[in-house]
Amino acid sequence: MRILEELGTLILIVGLAIAALFLSTLIRILAMYTNILITAIGAVAFVSLVGFILWLLYRRSKI
Repeated sequence: MRILEELGTLILIVGLAIAALFLSTLIRILAMYTNILITAIGAVAFVSLVGFILWLLYRRSKI
């Protein structure tokens, strides 16, 4: 079971890295076409939402 937990943690870290790459690319594309302030607020809101969802999942798992 310990191996599965370590594998899950590794997959989570890799997934977050891929999501960060996707988010940075999305921010660059949006910044070309929209106001920088709106883009920054949207990025902060998106990261906050993802963090909140991960926090809820962590609380429910009761690790």
